[in-house]
Amino acid sequence: MAELIEAGVWYEARPITVEQGVDRYEALRRGDSEWAIVDPGIERFDREVREGVDPAQWAEPVVGASTHVLLTLPADAPAETLHFIHKLADECELLCFQRPGRHQPAALWQPRRLLRVPVPRMTTEDGSLAHHPTGDDIRDFIGRLDEDNTTAELWREDGASIRVAFVPAQRRWRVSTTDGSSSEQDDLGRVAEQFQAFAASS
Repeated sequence: MAELIEAGVWYEARPITVEQGVDRYEALRRGDSEWAIVDPGIERFDREVREGVDPAQWAEPVVGASTHVLLTLPADAPAETLHFIHKLADECELLCFQRPGRHQPAALWQPRRLLRVPVPRMTTEDGSLAHHPTGDDIRDFIGRLDEDNTTAELWREDGASIRVAFVPAQRRWRVSTTDGSSSEQDDLGRVAEQFQAFAASS
């Protein structure tokens, strides 16, 4: 059976980790939604995602409830369809979680209203976001950087941040922090080590 893109959209009052996203998503798939919050944005998302995506794009019917929406698309779904789903979830102030598969890691998109909460977090150019990133999260996010996904940034709880960006002309990675220090690396493994050391120094 071909791999599918399986995602869930629901409301969260505070940021969550990828691991929490996995647990919550699997609970919703089992029909356990007593913990989930009824929010007006869910009804809007359910309605507009059905209107905005060609029915032929769905691998399985959209499952909508008062507390969440579950979505299933083929692995080769157009990038613009995925972007529309993520953008609509953000506009509805909802979280969007993508279930991990054999060839794709779990992904978590949290709405901008949660980004105002002062918690440690890490983002990448492709839209991935983790709050309270673990060492595994940092290595995973850095390991997925390439010439199409060129930047990552990590913020500590004190507001300080570290950022890495690909430098095409030199084919190297430039790492910089808010205190003005910078360095260049050839190896993403070393970049991950710098990010982990920075996160631990808060």
